[in-house]
Amino acid sequence: MGFTSLSFLCFLPIVYLVYLLVPPKVRIHWLLLASYGFCMSFGVKYALILLISTAGTWIGGIAIEKLQRRAAGRWTAGGVIILHVLLLCFFKYDKNNLVLPVGISFYTFQAIGYLADIYRGTVCAEHNFVRFGVFQAFFPKLVQGPIERSGSLLEQIRRLEEKRLPDLQHMRDGILLLLWGLFQKLMIADRIAIPVNAVYRQFGAFGGAEILLATFLYAFQIYCDFAGYTNMAQGIAKLFGIELLENFKRPYLSVSVREFWHRWHISLSSWLRDYVYIPLGGNRKGHIRKYVNIMLTFLISGIWHGTGFHFLLWGGMHGGMQILERGWEKTPRAFRWFLTFCFIDVSWMVFRVNSLGDLKGMFWILIMDFRFRDLAGMELGRFEWILLALGILLIVGKDILNEKGICLRRWLKERSWPVRLLAYTALLSGIVIFGVYGGAYDTSRFLYTQF
Repeated sequence: MGFTSLSFLCFLPIVYLVYLLVPPKVRIHWLLLASYGFCMSFGVKYALILLISTAGTWIGGIAIEKLQRRAAGRWTAGGVIILHVLLLCFFKYDKNNLVLPVGISFYTFQAIGYLADIYRGTVCAEHNFVRFGVFQAFFPKLVQGPIERSGSLLEQIRRLEEKRLPDLQHMRDGILLLLWGLFQKLMIADRIAIPVNAVYRQFGAFGGAEILLATFLYAFQIYCDFAGYTNMAQGIAKLFGIELLENFKRPYLSVSVREFWHRWHISLSSWLRDYVYIPLGGNRKGHIRKYVNIMLTFLISGIWHGTGFHFLLWGGMHGGMQILERGWEKTPRAFRWFLTFCFIDVSWMVFRVNSLGDLKGMFWILIMDFRFRDLAGMELGRFEWILLALGILLIVGKDILNEKGICLRRWLKERSWPVRLLAYTALLSGIVIFGVYGGAYDTSRFLYTQF
């Protein structure tokens, strides 16, 4: 039951209506029930795995808090965290597991961060299992995050029983974010998926120019797909009066790879910084150790994303580039942006391929046969290409305006209700009329679901 499926479009209004009607003390229980219902729509066994992970984390957190000042606390924290890592590795890397349990990469990292924070003494363990269950299973962020912190999401959940229902402004913001996420996913990401999948599925039938074009497009596919999900998750959470962490901040305007990771998948990059890079020593033990720590952190990021060696190579590329790019800090900003975007785009090629063998073959074609060989084989008509170009231009234009401090959502909120209604209607009509639907691919599947 993905966010773009018809079943979810029926599920969400029912869940929200009941949430508005039930007494305040019942809301948290209803959210837990709804979240597990959402998880079970992917498979009952996935809900069971989530429940086992949640119960283990809850018990472990209470035990760590009680044993915090003793050696047993350290062993308890280490043992529970290792069990989570082993569970994640079993489901992600055991070839006998044909399907990855929904959201396991995200809620496992969230659990590890929660346990580490309790051990450090920065947060208190949650003794109410229902609240902690919602923290782990909250359905808007279950499948693809963001990876939340207990100091943010859990604190909001604790206040839900005494908090007023979301006002009209929160509802409007939530609906607008939800519509914008749908637009990014159905109008842009799923349309880009058609030529990208065609080329990467059978790259030998295409020339280097088509491979380069597909790689350029993939940068916007993965951005609009993942950012679209995040915006939808944030919008849905706002309806319930909950603010999720920001996960994207105009990443393709970065002028360095280091800056890119401050703007892309922010919840993951900040998690890796706080629970991997800094515990390894960060930059406190000299330059050589610092560079080793950067590489180890990004190799772990690559492994987190998938089992293929190309993911490890992708992580290594990002780690290595952050070390090498320090030499061009005094070059013109436009030049640094161009080099950064080119590197990011090439790295997405490494990320997207099915194997290192495919990567080698595609690079060979890029070098030896750089021409358009079968543009029609990319499976988009002229009108589709025009819609695609307009969609990308809109995303780029919006990011540039936001970078200059011009927020279109804030501007729209200040307009009269007829103008807002017209904008909402136009956005919804565009999604329905021009969105990509059909049985040739699964529009409800988001790219980061597989990670």
